[in-house]
Amino acid sequence: MIDRKSLSKIGIGAWGLGGLAKHELNNNDEKQIEAVSYSLKKGINFMEINFWNSEGYSLEILSRAIKDSGIKREDLFYSQAIYDYNLETLKDVEREFENVLEKFETTFMDSLEFSMPAFPKYGFENLVNLLAKYLSSDRIRYVSLTNCSLEFLKKYHQIFKDKLFLHEVCFDFEIRANEDLGITEYATKNGIVNVPYQPLRRNRTAKRSWPILVELASKYGKTQNQIILNWMVTKGFRPLIKSENIEHINENIGALNFNLEKSDFERIDKFRVKGYEIPKIDWWQTGDGVKVHQLPNIFDETYP
Repeated sequence: MIDRKSLSKIGIGAWGLGGLAKHELNNNDEKQIEAVSYSLKKGINFMEINFWNSEGYSLEILSRAIKDSGIKREDLFYSQAIYDYNLETLKDVEREFENVLEKFETTFMDSLEFSMPAFPKYGFENLVNLLAKYLSSDRIRYVSLTNCSLEFLKKYHQIFKDKLFLHEVCFDFEIRANEDLGITEYATKNGIVNVPYQPLRRNRTAKRSWPILVELASKYGKTQNQIILNWMVTKGFRPLIKSENIEHINENIGALNFNLEKSDFERIDKFRVKGYEIPKIDWWQTGDGVKVHQLPNIFDETYP
């Protein structure tokens, strides 16, 4: 079974597989299946599974790719993220969980992941009790979170302790809100894996050609994206990346085969976008502030 020490340094993100929020009928399924299968064969052993993506069709892409790869179930780590958007009751949550288990022909998920707004919607104790039941019955091995404040992360950690496996976070070269607020530091100190989504901001960071990235890419003979990924994994983070291009997958894997000099790592780590201020974050999605997962998208509006 995959644990924290055997988790691959990068994981597979499923946003965009089969479409975005909606299933894209003209999606190139075979190309995406080939790409995911290739990633698995190259040793990438964990992925996010989310029924909400492409109206559930991303599960079709992922499950077919896993079968094509021939990788055994015990050699993969499945983290199922459940969004509460279309799930009105806790029974709906349970139904989605069971549907995913059936689709992947498994008796358990390695991790079951929720965001903060799910807890008031279903009742904090109700959801915690459901997860405790799943843990005790071996339906899940761990619990996880996404997009949570430091206060909530601490509260959740106190309940589940070492059963809290990962925190999926907004984190990239330009946007360090989760780090500057102490969230990623708390996770690292307590053995919770930081899993950045949009770590390359869908290539938008590289397109800006920040001087430090251009310089280091030249120095190490790597791309800017490889410099970013190497910096992240050196920090102990495990970024999720979606790619359906074999060349890009090889580029991502190539980010893991060199070492940044300590001084270069520290320069990247200390970098902050001049004039960037963390906006008010709407952790509970009440409409008061910016949703944390939107930070990578609004960055280009603020800093054109």
